[in-house]
Amino acid sequence: MTPSMPMTRPRPATLLHTADVHLGNGDGGPQGREARAFSRAVDLAIERDVDALLIVGDLFDHGRLPEDLLAWTAKELNRAERPVVLLTGNHDNLNDASIYHRFRVTERCPHVLLLDDPRGSVVEVPGTDVVVWGRALVEHEPRYRPLAGVPDKPAGRWGVVAGHGLVLRQDRRSHHSSPILPSEITAIDWDYVALGHHHAHVVFRDPPRPALYPGATAYSLRGRAGVVVVSFEPGTGVSFTWVALGDD
Repeated sequence: MTPSMPMTRPRPATLLHTADVHLGNGDGGPQGREARAFSRAVDLAIERDVDALLIVGDLFDHGRLPEDLLAWTAKELNRAERPVVLLTGNHDNLNDASIYHRFRVTERCPHVLLLDDPRGSVVEVPGTDVVVWGRALVEHEPRYRPLAGVPDKPAGRWGVVAGHGLVLRQDRRSHHSSPILPSEITAIDWDYVALGHHHAHVVFRDPPRPALYPGATAYSLRGRAGVVVVSFEPGTGVSFTWVALGDD
């Protein structure tokens, strides 16, 4: 018998996990509170020299944003100078009226990877051994299940599942839109479950295979503003650090 070859371990990697940026909230333009918070998140990605930035839904607050704010957003995404994996949320969903049809993010920002398939798709993060799976949110409704149909994790890769929705307290039928069941999180055999939608930092599964909300990047009534720096280390798994962004 020929001995089997050992599986190659994926290389170490770091991600900055953000969600619920809500650019355009209220009267906020490029100088607004949400924009300032997002700039601080990009600053942190550069300062920590993470391998990629992950935005798990609601980069935008609505679809009526003026062109100057869209241009500013593209400038900030390009300023990161690293891959950005982007999932849509309930405020910037990918329906016929979506802001993304006007924003044309992959044309303006060539290093942005948009998870735009409502059935789910996997993107490979350039320069890393990280893959990210997510289902584009087209309509925020009870029938949309963010974590339904997660495939097997590719061998020899760090696997990240991204989902924008509400984690329910227990497995039950619900009237809530975009529901996520606790059992769905438990069943995911990937390395990291990156969530968005809830504006406070909440951990549902601990390392070495965490599942969590980072909270919103700007202050909200739900909690302090912050992001999560995620570290992938062969032999030890995944760890994370929540980093405050400030509440101005």
